[in-house]
Amino acid sequence: MVDKTHFCEFCASDNELRLEIQHRGVRAQRCPTCKRKNVRTLSAEDRRIKQIVRALIRVNYSEWHYNEHIGGGSLYNLMSKGKVIFDFDNNTDYPLPDEIWCAIEQDLGWYPESEEDITLGGGYWDGGILDAVRGSHSGFVRRLVNSALKNNHFEIESVVRDKLKTLSTYLVQIIPAGSEFFRSRVGVSSRFSPVFNEPGYPTEYKYQAYHSADIDRPPLHLATEGRFNRTRVSVLYLASDANTAVSELRPHPGHLVSTSSFRSTRDLKVANFASFDVRNFLSDSKLEQLRDILSIADLLNVPVQPEHRYLYSITQLFSDALRLEGFEGLVFKSSVGEGVNLTCFVADAFIPVSGSEAVYEVSSLRYELRNMPVIGEDYDRDKYELDENSPLSTLLHSIAQKK
Repeated sequence: MVDKTHFCEFCASDNELRLEIQHRGVRAQRCPTCKRKNVRTLSAEDRRIKQIVRALIRVNYSEWHYNEHIGGGSLYNLMSKGKVIFDFDNNTDYPLPDEIWCAIEQDLGWYPESEEDITLGGGYWDGGILDAVRGSHSGFVRRLVNSALKNNHFEIESVVRDKLKTLSTYLVQIIPAGSEFFRSRVGVSSRFSPVFNEPGYPTEYKYQAYHSADIDRPPLHLATEGRFNRTRVSVLYLASDANTAVSELRPHPGHLVSTSSFRSTRDLKVANFASFDVRNFLSDSKLEQLRDILSIADLLNVPVQPEHRYLYSITQLFSDALRLEGFEGLVFKSSVGEGVNLTCFVADAFIPVSGSEAVYEVSSLRYELRNMPVIGEDYDRDKYELDENSPLSTLLHSIAQKK
């Protein structure tokens, strides 16, 4: 029999919180909170559970959302009905029991004394209001973007390397030998038609996909500038699935695209900017490191329009620094597909898988439009001023649109 401070794996909507309960929880015949049967539960008085929930609050919400002293809403309502941390029945007036709420919010208070505990307030009376970790970019990234657009990459490379040294523990991912990823290329190697075609029927063409060296990384003398490589630097761009690999090419309707899978020949050490586990960031200082990681991740995969390709100088700066810090590649979320991308810096890590080749025709594209605020010619000059149109503002605007 568990007491009322317990909640179960199904009370949690956040994946890491659920995993923690499944890993360390005790088996209960019935959850005292949601009443589900035969579940694993943990007490809200468990210190690590408190820290995980408080970290999730800081990651997903700013103090503007939940501090009623500055016009925010109720932290209780965010936690009980927001579906971000917990998944309780919204038809219940008070779905989050006091026994759980008090343990998480009141036992440590909003301003705990220990540096190993997570604060919920920044000291609003002095203007210290906490931003959501996901919601605002780190000062490091903003300063670096400004500097990278004014200086040669080798003049600020040491700054990036120093930052990566502090974050390395959280970034390291080993991709095991035998892992498969996908690569694509617009076009096909050959097209074939039947020797005899029955009159009155359209010709049924067959295609031979690009394979082997034709779909592998380009030779050095043909390597053009990319997101993570400079001109005449050859790297291998891969994706976790064929659809993402094709999407990354931004093909047009009617294009034929060849794909092939590539298999890793050995373990590969990469920097993972695609995912994180909040359980690794259970203190105020570590949450600020998470802000750095998320801000860098936004920078690495922000969509860059063809007319703004000069912004690749910043992403190339990171790939250079990662390589010098011993990473053999990096993983980041795709901005156009559902999967993740892998950029591999080394030549011996992947080989194409014979027989995995395929050809796809791009039948259509779908654009999602977002209505943006506009201003008329008669706008109030006292309320608005003309914003700068600079490389820095262009990039920061693009990053902000990802939030």
